[in-house]
Amino acid sequence: MGTTGVMICDDHEIVREALRAQIEAEQDFRVVAEVGDREAMLRAVRATGPDLVILDIELPDSNGIALMSELLKEQPDLRIMVFSAHEQPDLIRLVADSGARGFVGKSESTKAIVPAARTVLEGETRFPFEPGDRTDANGNGNELLRLRSLTPRERQILNLLADGMRATGVSEQIGIHPATVYTHVRNAIHKLGVKTRTQAVAIATRYHFLQDLPENEGRD
Repeated sequence: MGTTGVMICDDHEIVREALRAQIEAEQDFRVVAEVGDREAMLRAVRATGPDLVILDIELPDSNGIALMSELLKEQPDLRIMVFSAHEQPDLIRLVADSGARGFVGKSESTKAIVPAARTVLEGETRFPFEPGDRTDANGNGNELLRLRSLTPRERQILNLLADGMRATGVSEQIGIHPATVYTHVRNAIHKLGVKTRTQAVAIATRYHFLQDLPENEGRD
């Protein structure tokens, strides 16, 4: 019986080691590559032709969602399963919408990886809840969808504020009047459905690792 080739993409070596230990404990699985960044991942996928890619979407040189879309455009039949510490419901929905077959949160045991991988390889999907669900157990939802409704300038300003920059510093860096910065922030607050700049910045901070967010495609 043939073995299933699995590629691991995570920028933390200790995570890759833990995943490799779980995967290679299975006689019918083998790790064909371990990588920690976008360029290495693209090279390894092309060179090894894995059956399954286990991908962390927070990488040092890439938005993992964009990387996943890039891979699937090149290899539509590639099975991708996300392994991430970011477990917000809206993010998992975006992962599913972007073509991943499964999601395992890093809050779960690494022992969940192999059963999840088998589910994905059998042609099923594996998510901690239905990706169409917009709310979590606390009734929170749609944060990412609302964030994706912001203009690129509004996102840029919120991300700079999330980095600790003051409004005057934002004004100087991007070359607009301070009053215009405040206008963009007020618009963002309204679109995000929050009451304060602090709340708006907090939402941006939760998804800051995505860098340039995919545009909202009009899903209600």
